[in-house]
Amino acid sequence: MTALAFVLPTLLYLLALSVYPLFYAGWQSLNLSNLFNPTVTHFIGLRNYTDLFEEDFFWISVKTTLVWTIVVVSVELVLGLALALLLDRKLRGVGLLRSLIIIPVFISPIGMGLTWRFIYEPVGGLGNWLLGSVGLGESRWISSTETALPSIMIADIWQWTPFVALILLAGIQSISPEILEAARLDRVRGPIYVFRIVLPLIWPVLLVVALIRLVDSIRTFDLVYIMTRGGPGSSTLVASVYDFTIFQAGNLGKMAALGFLLLLLINALVVVFLRALSRQERRTRRAARV
Repeated sequence: MTALAFVLPTLLYLLALSVYPLFYAGWQSLNLSNLFNPTVTHFIGLRNYTDLFEEDFFWISVKTTLVWTIVVVSVELVLGLALALLLDRKLRGVGLLRSLIIIPVFISPIGMGLTWRFIYEPVGGLGNWLLGSVGLGESRWISSTETALPSIMIADIWQWTPFVALILLAGIQSISPEILEAARLDRVRGPIYVFRIVLPLIWPVLLVVALIRLVDSIRTFDLVYIMTRGGPGSSTLVASVYDFTIFQAGNLGKMAALGFLLLLLINALVVVFLRALSRQERRTRRAARV
């Protein structure tokens, strides 16, 4: 009874703020529910899901979300690893540098989105001024369907690469000093040092930070909405922004259905990564026994 009394507040919190809204949203996705006319609400089964699958904008948002997630997370992992290896050195001022590079992570996505919009201004923006100063032509940045998505990717990579770098740096510094000393004695350097020693030993950390960034990238909303609102056209229409446009149209049932599809995708990724982590742990235990 004492243990139950301590656990009960947490259970009530989960029921009130997690479990009940989840089941309510699931039920909502099976109904025709209009935000502006609640009296028409009635059960329609899986029609919201089938309607989504028949919409072109749904598949456009899925494609855009996949492209966004794959490119952003891949670049952040590569740059983050390179930055972590650079910071894993005994250099003067490296402690201050580690503190400074984390600043972008703490910037509000709204403030950052507005700042990058000013940078991408076609006439007086810093982006075109920098291009002009090195003799390159001006870019339309977020005003063009060809450059809008890459431009937002640059902003996201700028913000989250330091986060990835610091997590990987912590993993690198947790490697046994004996292993690193043996590598130095054997003159293991460069790519061989990274791929044969660093990456295998920080693999669990790499998987965890990749999972965190994958989940965040799939459900990204604020940065894209502030900078382009899914435009121009549908060039930056990620799934979360498309879900919000469905909400603005008042179709709560279809909005809940798309939210559930995103939830299933995220959970599938979590399961894949957890299995990869468990396999890595089993390999590590077998190696330790040998």
